[in-house]
Amino acid sequence: MSGEPTENCAVAAVSLGGKPKDWPTGGAAFYLYKMLLAQQNRGQLSAGITTYNAERPLLLNTHKRLGIVNEVFRSREPDKMLRLLRDFSGSKGIGHIRYATCGSDSVEYAQPFERKHGRVWKWFSIAFNGNLANYAELKAELEAQKYHITLNTDTEIIQHFLAKQFIGEQKLDLPAAFANVSEKFDGSYSIVYLNAEGDIAAVRAPYGIKPLVFASHEGFTGAASESVALVNYVQNGIRDLKPGEMLLVENGSKEVKRFAKSPRNAHCMFEYVYFANAGSVLDGRSVYEARWAMGQELAKIEPLDVKSDDDYVVVGVPDTAKPAADAYANTLGLPSKEGLLRNRYVGRTFIESHDRLERVKEKYMVIKQVVKGKKVILVEDSIVRGTTSRELLTYIREKGHPREIHVRVSCPPIVAPCFYGIDMSTLDELIASRHLQREELDDGIGAIDMKPEQVEKIRKEINADSLVYQSKEGLVRAIGLENGAKDLCMACITGRYPTPGGQACYQKALALMGKSKGRTYEQPVELMACK
Repeated sequence: MSGEPTENCAVAAVSLGGKPKDWPTGGAAFYLYKMLLAQQNRGQLSAGITTYNAERPLLLNTHKRLGIVNEVFRSREPDKMLRLLRDFSGSKGIGHIRYATCGSDSVEYAQPFERKHGRVWKWFSIAFNGNLANYAELKAELEAQKYHITLNTDTEIIQHFLAKQFIGEQKLDLPAAFANVSEKFDGSYSIVYLNAEGDIAAVRAPYGIKPLVFASHEGFTGAASESVALVNYVQNGIRDLKPGEMLLVENGSKEVKRFAKSPRNAHCMFEYVYFANAGSVLDGRSVYEARWAMGQELAKIEPLDVKSDDDYVVVGVPDTAKPAADAYANTLGLPSKEGLLRNRYVGRTFIESHDRLERVKEKYMVIKQVVKGKKVILVEDSIVRGTTSRELLTYIREKGHPREIHVRVSCPPIVAPCFYGIDMSTLDELIASRHLQREELDDGIGAIDMKPEQVEKIRKEINADSLVYQSKEGLVRAIGLENGAKDLCMACITGRYPTPGGQACYQKALALMGKSKGRTYEQPVELMACK
């Protein structure tokens, strides 16, 4: 992805049956380590787990640190890793990996968030994937009730609203508790919850914007953001939790319950374009097959006469664009070659240095023999801010000496912010919206379309010889969900938000356009808060 919005994290939960002697060292901690490692593509800033063990004084115990999963679990130091697994061994647990879509990069924001209490059913830990579009309003409501908010994150807000459900002498059942808070929350969330009685809940929000899957087999029950986290532990299939459903594990039983009505499905289209692991299956659709189909759709709208010239070569930007690049080349009968190699020991380019060109050089290596003198068709999954695209093309020209570079993008232009868990919440940061007129962005209906002359301005800005974006219709066909666009959230390419809070946040983003004030949904209520 060029322009790099950060992602929205991943969650995991596990419950083990049988006896501890039959578990691997660490029990739930071991499985959480493996499940988070399989989802490392979704977060590289921090990782953490909370486990439950009825045999220790700390019924719940949380370990979290900054770093990738292997660093947090000390995998390079086997003795320390084994000690950690033993210290956090348990029969149940939840886990999380994070990128910063709100708050800062400090360890205080690492999840899970544990809330201790003397009563075991009021002592719980949560981890969360997504964003609350009405964060500012919820924060103001808590502060009006004399709550002291210590961190600038919606995870703390969720924690407080859940804790309010457990006030009093009578324990409220978990489906009812989540039903109550779902009436307050607007936005996207997949939540894993664990309390000191050993109850687990894996909860998918009513619109289903963020993915959540589960599986159960021979004493193992697990839930995760992506199916790749579970595929090695079950033989009888992995199921998506439907929007408004929760997996509940308590009192030795497990069942799926509906806790809230679903107004509609609004699965994030960006999961298929970029975020999800290519090996995952989300809401019944293979991510790899969807990306392959995106390449086929791009080939259908190719304006160049590429078949008449042997100098064309297709190069996919590693790694997420490779299926689309291969399918594009296959459809048109062109060679698809790895003209760019990725240094897999360098994280995504938004993590560290602000010098984009230096980060591009660290992240990629051009194979000069592939691109020199060629007409390169560079296939990207998406262009968001455009900063990395420009530097990547500069680097390829300087080191590879191609004759031309034609950019093809498997996603339509990103013209509107995301308020549901992708860190691109302002109009000013998006290269496409900067080339649109205010009246086009302020369209009350929200169907934002770029004109050819506006795409041409983007082409010039990134210094490509030509630029072609995927069509919205082509993207919907490629993703291939049963009900097409009706089952997708495509707000960032249409300006149409599925929730009232998203719609209100977009109006706030318009009001803040040209005024750098940070993430839109974190702005105070008085600045046109989401309602």
